[in-house]
Amino acid sequence: MSSVLAEPPPRGDAPAAPPAVPPVASGPPSAGGAAPRNSTLTVIAGVGVLLLAMGVGVLIGRSGVPKQGAAPAQVISVAAPTSTGSGTGGSGEQSFTSDWPSGTTGYTVQLQTLAESGTSVSTVESDKTAASAKGAKAVGALKSEEFSSLSAGSYVIYSGVYHKKAEAEKALGGLKKSFPGATVINVSGGGSGSSSGGGGGSTSGGAGSSGGAGSSPSHPAPPSVLKNLKGAKGKSYEEKAKNLPNVVETG
Repeated sequence: MSSVLAEPPPRGDAPAAPPAVPPVASGPPSAGGAAPRNSTLTVIAGVGVLLLAMGVGVLIGRSGVPKQGAAPAQVISVAAPTSTGSGTGGSGEQSFTSDWPSGTTGYTVQLQTLAESGTSVSTVESDKTAASAKGAKAVGALKSEEFSSLSAGSYVIYSGVYHKKAEAEKALGGLKKSFPGATVINVSGGGSGSSSGGGGGSTSGGAGSSGGAGSSPSHPAPPSVLKNLKGAKGKSYEEKAKNLPNVVETG
């Protein structure tokens, strides 16, 4: 059996190198995995920017709105009660006190009258002052309902207190110019007022003076006062009759 020997390579020639395997090219990583990650970061960044913009907007809006002041305090007004003009001592109104001397029966010059309803005491006092300023003497005021000789329902502004009608008529003559409506009136049958105001007129003591003879049944004047009427006629009789006391003892 013959063996075939391989023929040795010729000397001087290098052995043939094995065929080279081409290297695997290493490229950039696939973009398929990085794309979702980049999208998520973009969304997060966008949301952050949006929230930041909203916060800045809110701050700007608050800084531009003026601060509201405190609500004004509520004021409650209470109307003052109107004073009645009757002068009967209502709230805030002084009571009326007659100036006519207590217990005195006589004559006076009535300057004016004021309706008691709707007239305040302050108005009465004001009219008294005005009458004095116009020249009236011993000015006073009385409430007519306190005297039976007068009609009730009015205040009377008067001048002087006279026990004789002739004296009052004489005073009337000097007042007619300033008080055209003045008249002489008789004041009797009451009078509980104080004597602080209008007692400055004539106080000549006659038979009809307060507390004197003839002023009341308990103090009658003697029958001798009737003797003054004897022999008097006409006007003289009338004048003497006016001066007679209210009560005369007949014996």
